[in-house]
Amino acid sequence: MIRKGYSNGPFGQIHWRVLTPDEPVLKPDLYCLHPAPFSGLAFTTIMPHLAKNRRVFAPDYPGYGGSDPFKEEPSISEYAQTMMAVVSDQSASGPVDLIGFHTGSLVAAEMALSQPEKVRRLALIDVPAFDAETSTQYRDASAETFDITPDITCLTQPWNRGMTKRIESQGLERSFDMFAEQLRPGRLMNKGFHAAFSYDVDARLPAIMHETMILASQSGLLSATRHAAELMPSAMLVERLDIKRAVLDEAAEVTAAEILKFLDRISS
Repeated sequence: MIRKGYSNGPFGQIHWRVLTPDEPVLKPDLYCLHPAPFSGLAFTTIMPHLAKNRRVFAPDYPGYGGSDPFKEEPSISEYAQTMMAVVSDQSASGPVDLIGFHTGSLVAAEMALSQPEKVRRLALIDVPAFDAETSTQYRDASAETFDITPDITCLTQPWNRGMTKRIESQGLERSFDMFAEQLRPGRLMNKGFHAAFSYDVDARLPAIMHETMILASQSGLLSATRHAAELMPSAMLVERLDIKRAVLDEAAEVTAAEILKFLDRISS
């Protein structure tokens, strides 16, 4: 059963979910870093497939999910700092493994760079490693706060993102849960996107020395994910172009199998 808890972070309380396996815990704890504008809820379908002799955590960034509210201009570095506070609180006995999806890939990368001794391996899925021009375009577009109005049409974009694009692959109830989750940050909903598009992938990703797998699905981030692999020549790129949607839900079992194959391999 997935249970919930809180850790104290540098910017307030941080909410997390954890799944502890029935069998003995023999492997490093695994932390799942979520995409914007959602929370650790994004990983609840895949967590049971990952919890094989390891505890699996899914924390919420400050300002998202059940974590305390955060400032208007957060950074990937601050998200990473907060997530490392959870690691120190819950997994002080040894290094941990990290999974990042979309925005979470950048958070995982920065965690590894900021405290390399506390991280063992990284699995980065569909990485938003855009070129500078594209990042600037998206950064400017995401700089605005979410406009809450008395007119229900202000929810059109979140509805399309959480419901319309997900119902077929995730089902009605799961899609509605994801729609509702992205509303929790209120007017600051899009600030995680802004943090991601402000992150200097060209400077930061090549500095990662950890064993890393980059998993690319058939998605709108395919080119950006391949660019991430180019920036990290020591990383292992795995392309699963048969995964066309719902990487963490409909394709949860396949995605988890690729991740565990990498995390559990014997180092050369």
